[in-house]
Amino acid sequence: MSQQRTTAERHVGIPGICFIRKPDGAMRCTLSAGHGGEHRHFYSGELRNGVRTGTTWPRRPGEKQAD
Repeated sequence: MSQQRTTAERHVGIPGICFIRKPDGAMRCTLSAGHGGEHRHFYSGELRNGVRTGTTWPRRPGEKQAD
C-alpha cells in the first residue's frame, strides 16, 4: 500500500527556481531562486531576432511561491 504525502500550500517550494506569480496573470518568474531585483519570465514578450524579450514585474513585499 502506498502512502501519499500531503503538504499545506504555504509550505510548497520549487527548488532552484523563483516561480513567483505575476500579480495580474498566470506567468511565473523563471529566474533562479533567491535572485535580486525584478522578477522575469523569459518565455514571453515580443520576438526580436528569434529571441523572446521576456516580461518583467517588480518584487512585492512578503511574496511566496505558492501565492
